[in-house]
Amino acid sequence: MIWWLKAKGAPQVAAATLAAYLLAIVVRQEAIPVPAVVGPSGQLLVTQILGVLPVVLLLHGIDRGDTITEEVALRDRGRRILALCCAFALLALLLAAGIQLLWDRPEALSLARNCIGFLGTALIVRTVLGPGIAAICIAALPLACAAAGRRPGGSAQPWAWPIHEPTSYLGAGEAAFLFTIGCGLALLRKLPLLNPLARTN
Repeated sequence: MIWWLKAKGAPQVAAATLAAYLLAIVVRQEAIPVPAVVGPSGQLLVTQILGVLPVVLLLHGIDRGDTITEEVALRDRGRRILALCCAFALLALLLAAGIQLLWDRPEALSLARNCIGFLGTALIVRTVLGPGIAAICIAALPLACAAAGRRPGGSAQPWAWPIHEPTSYLGAGEAAFLFTIGCGLALLRKLPLLNPLARTN
C-alpha cells in the first residue's frame, strides 16, 4: 500500500496541498484581473485558484503507470482511487478547519471548497473525455467563472461556485455534489465515454 501511494504521488499531493494553504494564509485577498466576458470587470482571488495545483497533481498520479498491469496486480483498484480522493478531500477540510480556528481565515474555507469541487469536476471530465483534457478543464474553470460568472451587480452567478463567498452554502453544496458524482463515476467507469482511446482506471 505504501508503494502504491508513492507511485500515485500521494506525498507530493499532500505537500502541494499544504503549500497551497500556507500561501492562502499569506496572500489572503490578493486578486488577479480577468477580462470580463459578461458583467462587470472580472477578478479572481489567488486563493480561489490555488486548489488547481494539488488537484492536477492528484489527477496525474491516479492515471500514472500501466493501467493493465495494475488491474491484474491489484484488487479493487477503483476503490483504492476512491479512498485516495476521499483522503484528499478530508485533508483539505481538516486544514481549512484548523486555519479558520487558529487564524480566522475564511479564504481557507474557499480553498477547501474549490479543492473538493475541482477534484469532483476533474473526475467527471476524466470519465467522459480522459485525464489529459480533465486537467486542462480544471485549470480553465476558475478563470472562466471569473470572466463570465458575475451578475451586473458584481455578485457571483449561482453556477459559478469557485468564485462564491467562502461561507456560501450554495457553493459548498455544488462542490460536494460534483465530488460525489465524480467519485461515483471514477469507481464505476473503466474507459472514457467519449474518448475510449484515453486510459483511465
